[in-house]
Amino acid sequence: MTAFVPDPPILTGRLVIRPFRPGDAPRVRSVIRARDRFLPPGAPGHPSGISQWLSHGVHELHRSGQGVHLAMEADGLIVGAISLFRTLWGAGTTEVGYGVHPLHQDRGYATEALLGVARWVFETTEMRRIELRAALDNTASLRVAEKAGFVREGVLRAADLGEDGPRDIVVLGMLRSDLS
Repeated sequence: MTAFVPDPPILTGRLVIRPFRPGDAPRVRSVIRARDRFLPPGAPGHPSGISQWLSHGVHELHRSGQGVHLAMEADGLIVGAISLFRTLWGAGTTEVGYGVHPLHQDRGYATEALLGVARWVFETTEMRRIELRAALDNTASLRVAEKAGFVREGVLRAADLGEDGPRDIVVLGMLRSDLS
């Protein structure tokens, strides 16, 4: 396999995790206008780019075989996004990242999505490892990852350049055997 195929969608207790689609335009438009920051990298900064992004841009990672951007849907509303990227099929590794709309945070959606996607990856592919990176001061994201069963493996000193300068990055990992 050289591409993630989330079809049918990934179902968890409260979420449907699925590819973005053209029908998501109204929700994406409201998110962009409100300047809420949880959509995947490459999301348009202006509503005029939504159509192109939903029909092509958001799916480019999938077409390249390097990952996939997925919507987290709860009760028919997109509440977040989760992505697999930096996928090395030969090595059996991928990285995961996520974001939840500010109005839907602190409800456990990120943990639920992360665990659901991890299970799906290990059940449908030969991946042996999923990696997650978060800024050392991003305690919410680190808490989500650890609740989902990711293990803290180390700190990369000054590995990211934030608005306020270099930041330390925590590396967490989950192995296929961690979910057995």
